[in-house]
Amino acid sequence: GFLRPPSSVVNVPKEGGRKNPRGDFIQINTQNILFICGGAFAGMEHIINQRVAKSSMGFEANMKINLKDAEVQGSYFDMAEPNDLVTYGLIPEFIGRFPLVVSTRGLDLDQMVMVLTQPKNAVIKQYKYLFAMSDVDFHITDDALEEIANIALAKQTGARGLRSILENMLMETMFVVPNEADSCNAVFIDSAAVRGERSPLLLKGDMTLEKFLALPETTSEDGVSFTELPESVELVDVQGFDREVVA
Repeated sequence: GFLRPPSSVVNVPKEGGRKNPRGDFIQINTQNILFICGGAFAGMEHIINQRVAKSSMGFEANMKINLKDAEVQGSYFDMAEPNDLVTYGLIPEFIGRFPLVVSTRGLDLDQMVMVLTQPKNAVIKQYKYLFAMSDVDFHITDDALEEIANIALAKQTGARGLRSILENMLMETMFVVPNEADSCNAVFIDSAAVRGERSPLLLKGDMTLEKFLALPETTSEDGVSFTELPESVELVDVQGFDREVVA
């Protein structure tokens, strides 16, 4: 909700809270202040659905709607009215002070990938910096980024769940790489590693990241493209975890 009150000067407690009601106050002019209140409002789609959907029978009957779908939730939030917020639990005196109520849509696949890579403090940039402290390159493919976004969308955790997915996948790698920094050149993540079909690849010896990315891709019978690993591939057991090492 958006609220722009008329020009007035209000007294705001300097310390805040109610423990010291006789404390010092600071005068604030609200003429050029736009107050924005927001929240997730989880479950309000059910309230809107009860108001909008009507029980009917016949050829024009309303079909059952999947309220867990992000697109459906977004379309329902577009129809939110002040009465829905009151039914949700907010007091009418509070809702009446907000003349404008707007809604936002959930992030789609492309936007989730942007959250992973583009912000100044993006998660992928943080991992690149952490591995660079051990003089090790970190590379993740576009397919792997989309796979991580798909997992977050399937779990309905939103952008907050992206970090936990990466941490679960790279937990062992973060402990192994500092101990093998002298021989390890890069960490390579593809969609297969995200799905758990294989562990992250550690490129060691003469195998640099540039050489590995230059390897030819092969298409399997089911149309899946993958990179043929060199013959010098060995499995290293790290605390019961099989990790592929390319040397």
